[in-house]
Amino acid sequence: MTALALVTTTKLEVVESIEQMTLPTAEVCSPGQAVRLDTSTGKYTKANGSSAAEARIYGVVVGGKVNVAGEPVTAIKKGVIDGYDLSGLAYDAPVYLSDTDGALDTAAGTVSTVVGRVIPGTATTLGTAFDKLLLVDL
Repeated sequence: MTALALVTTTKLEVVESIEQMTLPTAEVCSPGQAVRLDTSTGKYTKANGSSAAEARIYGVVVGGKVNVAGEPVTAIKKGVIDGYDLSGLAYDAPVYLSDTDGALDTAAGTVSTVVGRVIPGTATTLGTAFDKLLLVDL
């Protein structure tokens, strides 16, 4: 198990957004963290793979700053995001929801939830290796 880290702290960029939603948060949520809908408030709260209720992930928070509780954030449900250090993963490797609140991992949590897969980013200099991006598909 290896928790995914961001290349630059609190910075995750959208390459392509197919489905996203912006909502206020019930707690502090940072770019790169997995969130779910809080069923009592309708706000985002951190998701994790420790139980079926906690693993109801909506998406991954994007943007460039840590918010405070009550502030709106955008989460990508389907799309491509850049900013994770995926250098140790193969192309097409699955990325899972971790048992740690809000975290993504290379191995499944207690409730196995695939968040997405590593895909090549081809906008690189000719003759160099492709970048590795995360295709989120929930």
